[in-house]
Order: sequence, then structure tokens, then C-alpha cells
Amino acid sequence: MNSPVLNISKLSFGYNNRLAEKTWVIRELNLSVSKGEIVCILGASGCGKSTLLNLIEGLLQPISGEIQIVSNADRKRPIGYIFQQDPLLPWRTVESNLMLVTDLSQETSKIDARENIKQYLETFNLNQEILQKYPSQLSGGMRQRVSIIQSLMFNPDLILLDEPFSALDFFTKLKLESEFCHLITQKEKSAILVTHDIEEAVAMGNRVLIMNTDGALIKSFEIEKSVEFGSPENARGTAKFAEYYRLIWSELKAVISNE
Repeated sequence: MNSPVLNISKLSFGYNNRLAEKTWVIRELNLSVSKGEIVCILGASGCGKSTLLNLIEGLLQPISGEIQIVSNADRKRPIGYIFQQDPLLPWRTVESNLMLVTDLSQETSKIDARENIKQYLETFNLNQEILQKYPSQLSGGMRQRVSIIQSLMFNPDLILLDEPFSALDFFTKLKLESEFCHLITQKEKSAILVTHDIEEAVAMGNRVLIMNTDGALIKSFEIEKSVEFGSPENARGTAKFAEYYRLIWSELKAVISNE
């Protein structure tokens, strides 16, 4: 088993309601993510999936528990965060958006940044001409590719994804899933993907977790990535994929019907 990049122990988070009573979103949650692993989290809307990502990123502070990011590199930003809505600045070109890393971090030189951009454009099948375009001139798939590259420019060990492909058409989504999984393997990164899509979770994940409305991870499925399974595009046509889908849907349906 690979070494962990994230350890979460007994994590709890909630809000005070109008009666000053605590409404819990996450209670006593434990989670570990290993190097090179993609963990997908499924659950109903409002169950705490996005809240968990915000806690890991540090946008929210837990009431109790511990979040430990294990990074072998001495860098300020070991986590990348990719949203459904990209954060690209509309008044800057694609190149200028990607070069923001040199303004926000002293750890990357402009020479290194340009070389990284070149490599990532190849990984995500984008040509050099895109660099001089503005976000408004790009398709949804291109914008999301650029958004992923922007996050990768900080060289994070762990990448958080909050339904980043949900607004894309089916075929663009399949391509992005495959490109992202290839990158995780190639660069030895780790990722946590929050999604409502069981197919996406099975196709991309090494592990699929189900969260209930109490903010608890109640079920875990190990997804065996055999040669037959292949890329997210190819996986959907295999018998093993159909079996994983059936098992996970059965469990998820039971969770939804009990709430």
C-alpha cells in the first residue's frame, strides 16, 4: 500500500441554528487517502460532501478532530481545489491565468512555469494557440481543462474536485475523466472527487465512499482496476463496471430511502 497523503481523524463540523443549537454537518469522520489514489464520495445533496472538501482545504475550521496533510515537498500549497465553476479571471488570457502561479508563489520561476504549461497542454490535448485566448472564447471543456491546469501549476500533492465535470456534455466529460486519471497516475498525485454520478465514481475511483445525511462515511467500495477495466471511457462497457454500479446503486438507494 502506498503512503498516505491525507489522514482525517474524528472530524466534526456544524453550525449554530437560530436557537443557538448545534446542527451537525459532519460527525466523527475518519478518512485516509494514499498516494496515487482517487477517492470518490457519493451522497445526496446537502449531506456534507462539499463541506468536507472545504474543511480539508482550510476554508472552514473544524469544531473537533484532526486533518493531517502529509507532503514530502516543502511547499506552501500542497492542495489543489477544482470547482464546477472555473475561477479563471475573464480579463486575463489563458497564459496570464496560468502564469498567476509566479505572482502568488515564490517557489516557481517563470521559466519553469512556462515549461509546465507546455507539458500540461500536451497532457490535456490543448494546442499552444489557446494561450492567447480569453476564457470567454473557450468551450466549457476547454475552460475546465485550463482550470485543472491552473490548479496543477502549484504542484499539489492532493487535488480536491467538487463536481468539476457535471456541466459538460457526455463525450467531453469522458475525455476529461480519462485525461485526469492518466495525469494522476503519471504524476503520482492523489485526488478526492465529490460527485452525484455513480458512473463517474466507478470509472475514475480506486475507492468509492457513500456519505449519509449525518455526514458519516457509511460504506466503502474498492474498485479493482484490471487491464480489462482500462480507462474511464473503456470501463463503462465492461461486466465488472456494471456489477460495481449495481452494488453501489443498491447501497445508495437504501441510504436515500431511509432519509
